[in-house]
Amino acid sequence: MSSQPNPVTRILRLVKLERKEIGAIYFYAILGGLIQLSLPVGIQTIIGFILGATMSTSLKILIILVVAGVFVGGLLQINQMKIIEKIQQRIFVRFSFQIADRIPKLDLKQADSYYLPELVNRFFDITALQKSLSKLLLDVPGASIQILFGLILLSFYHPLFILLSVLLVIVLSVILYYTGNKGLETSLLESRHKYGVAAWLEEMARVIRSLKFSKGSHFHMQKADERVTAYLNYRTSHFRILLFQYKMLVLFKTLITAAMLIIGSFLLVNQQLNIGQFIAAEIVIITVINSVEKLINNLDSVYDVLTSVEKIGKITDKPIEHSGSLAMKEGNTGYEIELSNISFGYNKEKQIIQNLSVKIEPGQKVCIMGAEGSGKSTVLRLMTGAYTEYDGNILIDNIPIKNYDIASLRSYTGIFLSQQDIFQGSLEENITMGNQDIDRTEVIALFEKVGLMGFLSSLKDGFDTELDPTGHRLPRNVIHKLLLVRALVNNPRLLLLEDPFSGLEETFKVQIQSLLLDKNNPATVVISTNDEQFAKQCDKIIRIN
Repeated sequence: MSSQPNPVTRILRLVKLERKEIGAIYFYAILGGLIQLSLPVGIQTIIGFILGATMSTSLKILIILVVAGVFVGGLLQINQMKIIEKIQQRIFVRFSFQIADRIPKLDLKQADSYYLPELVNRFFDITALQKSLSKLLLDVPGASIQILFGLILLSFYHPLFILLSVLLVIVLSVILYYTGNKGLETSLLESRHKYGVAAWLEEMARVIRSLKFSKGSHFHMQKADERVTAYLNYRTSHFRILLFQYKMLVLFKTLITAAMLIIGSFLLVNQQLNIGQFIAAEIVIITVINSVEKLINNLDSVYDVLTSVEKIGKITDKPIEHSGSLAMKEGNTGYEIELSNISFGYNKEKQIIQNLSVKIEPGQKVCIMGAEGSGKSTVLRLMTGAYTEYDGNILIDNIPIKNYDIASLRSYTGIFLSQQDIFQGSLEENITMGNQDIDRTEVIALFEKVGLMGFLSSLKDGFDTELDPTGHRLPRNVIHKLLLVRALVNNPRLLLLEDPFSGLEETFKVQIQSLLLDKNNPATVVISTNDEQFAKQCDKIIRIN
């Protein structure tokens, strides 16, 4: 696997996507910088006219041009703000859809090693990225252009200003070069421990009942204290870097200001500058110093931008599952499935399944049996294509499962696994998953078979009722039945069901078993359950030791 890009590379990639708009921002910044510097030149000329005690038409035109320049400079800034707002919106949309598209495709084996809901909290770094990036795009280009043009303009007044300009650029570069990496490192550590605090608070919210009945223990506060303390330590470390940078830059700014004023005064006294040039030079110096101050004040935003793209990358860099390119063909028969010498483990140290070989004919009804933890549910997961790092081969209709487009395969497969759940959406959306081809009459027929008609009739809005798994919780057996209907709906050609009968009343259990075992049902059905009575009715039993 390729190494992860560093934060600077990430931000350069982001900038590349918006290069047209950012180019426009810099174009406006250059124009604004030129107009801004026309102010001291105009004032210098106006002073020349005033010292000559003349109120000519040229003077009036010059005053109008200077005022117009200030107005046009403001308009350019407004245009920059419009472009930046467009960039902010695009960043939010791009990352939102990128993450939304990526989450269902994440590699499940890898996802088992981290807590995905907590990881997704990094999404909120998008807003931090928007805010900081807009500040940088608005302030940094303008400040940089003003410094550059200001130093060029000063160099025309006297060669000594060239020396000071070169010194300014060198010292700024040295300070940022030697402290920048450390500042980024401490910013990333600060952010990591910030999310550590959020993760613990989220975990507390998840297990609120355990904490509420914890016999007066303050364990949760101790854990919170540890994480908050770690966050404060790293935040303080980051602040020290910022403080050092600010001190150095403020000191240097003061020295440069003093040097430029002294040089300007010296040149004026020695008549190497006239009064108009002196005033103009001092205005330019003040503009340059203010621009340097802008850069200083934006250092924190630079770290925020780099940290934000790195944190968002924690989601977007997670490996996704393998998918081939072969689309499943439509048909009315079940799939043939063959597992050949399959060995698989969730980690390298322990194999859950070893050298399993089995062939399931199209339309067969198969029961997988075994003790708790034997791997019978893992066999189902392998058949879904969710895990690809195994030894051996899995064939569907004589073609390796890895060759199939995984979305196409699952569109013909009904899957019911223990870790599935309902989501925030309508009852119909939770059943159909947005598939408009599913007939509601088919859903109602399945509701009758699993015993959900009473539940449906109790809902004021029926299928349009909003289900909220984070608020008012449904009974577990109702959720179980809803997920079972989700798997059975739309006549899938392959059914992979993990212990589907638990939570079903005996009457409905018999009805579902009859539906699954119906010889007129062409689907291939693979069910993991230790129900001996059901197993005896199946075409084949696979026992996992």
